[in-house]
Amino acid sequence: MARKARLVIAGQAMHLLVRGHNRQTIFSHDADCRIYLDWLRDAAKEFGCAVHAYALMPNHAHVLATPRFEYSLSKTMQSLGRRYAQYINRQQGTSGTIWEGRFCSSLIDPMYALRVQRYIELNPVRAGLESRAEDCKNTSYQSHIGGKGETWLTDHPSFWGLGNTPFERQLAWAAFVREGAPHHEDRAITEHLIRSRPWVSPEFIKQNPKMSLNQWQVKPRGRPKKL
Repeated sequence: MARKARLVIAGQAMHLLVRGHNRQTIFSHDADCRIYLDWLRDAAKEFGCAVHAYALMPNHAHVLATPRFEYSLSKTMQSLGRRYAQYINRQQGTSGTIWEGRFCSSLIDPMYALRVQRYIELNPVRAGLESRAEDCKNTSYQSHIGGKGETWLTDHPSFWGLGNTPFERQLAWAAFVREGAPHHEDRAITEHLIRSRPWVSPEFIKQNPKMSLNQWQVKPRGRPKKL
């Protein structure tokens, strides 16, 4: 059976997830994270992706990025995935894939972009690895509150709406992250991402005729209930 085409719209943010095969650890040390981020930066620049946020967990990684062209996303992740897999295999004396199939992707409505960015930067907290976003070393949170972060990251346009100055935006972002997200929001983001479905509003769908609500909406699992 042919794989379903990935929904990508140039200029619209995407939430990405890559996972280690059989949940194997793919980031064992801070040096691994540094190499992955450096290569993500290089691939994104080469193929035209603006990276807004990330979180590197022991066995998976989240990225929020906007592709300049429809092909930008796949080429960026393919290049990064191959290069990093070769690195891990050399380190461990192994061979073959380290990834669990294709990366998951979810097209994100601009109205929801900051909610997804918060979800990503709070990932270590939700997983119980850290107690506060400020303590998370391998996320983009520090970059958004004026700390020591990745200078090559590009703020999503929605982030600029948080304030008129960098300081105002940083304070607003810290408050938004401290506020946390309701459980149903985290669940919705996770569900759409794992199933590679867009997380968008009805208004967004109306503005993008190529999207079919019936084709892309997340439906309940299992057989439909009989009427």
